[in-house]
Amino acid sequence: MQPGWGGLVRAFFKALWSLRQSRMAPGRTISPRSGMMAYYHLDDIIGTSPMMQQVKRLARIYAATESTILITGESGTGKEMMAQAIHNLSSRCHGPFIAINCGAVSESLLESELFGYTGGSFTGARRDGREGLFEAANGGTLFLDEIGDMPYNLQNHLLRVLQERSVRRLGAHNVIPIDVRIIAATNKDLEQAVQEHHFRLDLYYRLAVLLIYMPLLRQRREDVAVLVRTLLQRFNEQYGQPHDLGQDVLDYFQTLPWPGNVRQLANTIERLSLVVREEKITLPDLAWVLPNPPVVPDKNVRDRNLKAMTYDYIEKLYQDGKSVSDIAKELGISRSTIYRMRQKYQNKKDM
Repeated sequence: MQPGWGGLVRAFFKALWSLRQSRMAPGRTISPRSGMMAYYHLDDIIGTSPMMQQVKRLARIYAATESTILITGESGTGKEMMAQAIHNLSSRCHGPFIAINCGAVSESLLESELFGYTGGSFTGARRDGREGLFEAANGGTLFLDEIGDMPYNLQNHLLRVLQERSVRRLGAHNVIPIDVRIIAATNKDLEQAVQEHHFRLDLYYRLAVLLIYMPLLRQRREDVAVLVRTLLQRFNEQYGQPHDLGQDVLDYFQTLPWPGNVRQLANTIERLSLVVREEKITLPDLAWVLPNPPVVPDKNVRDRNLKAMTYDYIEKLYQDGKSVSDIAKELGISRSTIYRMRQKYQNKKDM
C-alpha cells in the first residue's frame, strides 16, 4: 500500500470491490450441492379434517424411525412440505436435508448428481472429482422427488445403494459408507408403473416401507376455509393489503374441484390479494383470477326472484290457514305490505 491518504483510499476501494465481486460470484449461491434447509414443520401443513389428522399422526410415528418413506399424492398436495416436516421431527433434524427432482434432469446428469464421480471419469468432469448428493446428505435426509420419473437404468443403481448403504462414485472402485434417511415422493401410480415395466418391482418394495398418502384438496373440503384465511393473511402481510373474504366466496371455493390442489388455491388467493383494490373480496372479483368465475345475477333480477319467492310463501301460509297478522309476524313485514303484494300478483295473474 502506498504511503499517504491516496494509497489508503485506493486500498479501501480495492477491498470494497473485491467484497462485491465475491458476493456476486456464482459459487456463493446456495444450491442443492451445498445443502438445503428443511424450512417446514408439521404445524405449517394446514388442515384439521379427519384425513389430515390421520396423515399428521402417521408423520409423527414415522419420523421416530429410520425406515424409508414413500409419499404419494397429486401435484400440489404438499409432498415436499411433508418430507421436510418429517425430517424436522426426526433425530436427523440437525443434519442436512437435500432434495432433488428425479424427473427434472437428464439421466447422465442425475447419475453424477446422486452418486458423484472421480476426476476425469467423463468429458467435462472436474479434475478432483465431486461428491454426490448421497454423500452430501450423510447424517441427514435425502428427498427423492418424482421418483416415478427416474430412468429405468438408474433404478438398479439406486436399489444397490439402498441395499448396501454405501455409494460408489462414477469411475471409482472403492465404496463409501453412507448414513442417509431416504424419503421419496411421486404423483404416479408406481404399482401400475411396475406392471407396465417402467419401474422396478424390487425398488418399489425398497421404497414403500412406510407409506403416506397426501389427500386431494377436494377430498377435504372442510379445510378449504381455514386454508383460504391463512393464505389471505399471509399475502395481506406480504403485499400490505388488508383484504377480507365474504362468506359467499368461501362457500363457492368449497364447491370447486381444485385440480392443482393447495398450490392452485394459494396462487388464486395471491392473485386476488394483488388485483382487488377494495377491502372486501366478493364473488364478482373472482372473474379476475378464475377461468370460469361464478355467474352473479343482476341485483334487480335477484330482487324480483326474492319477491316472487316471498309471494309464493305467503300464499302457502294462507293455504295452511295462517292469518294476515301471523304471516306478517313470521316474515317481519307489515300487514299492508302483504295485502299489497297479494293484490299486485293477483292482478298479474288476471291479465
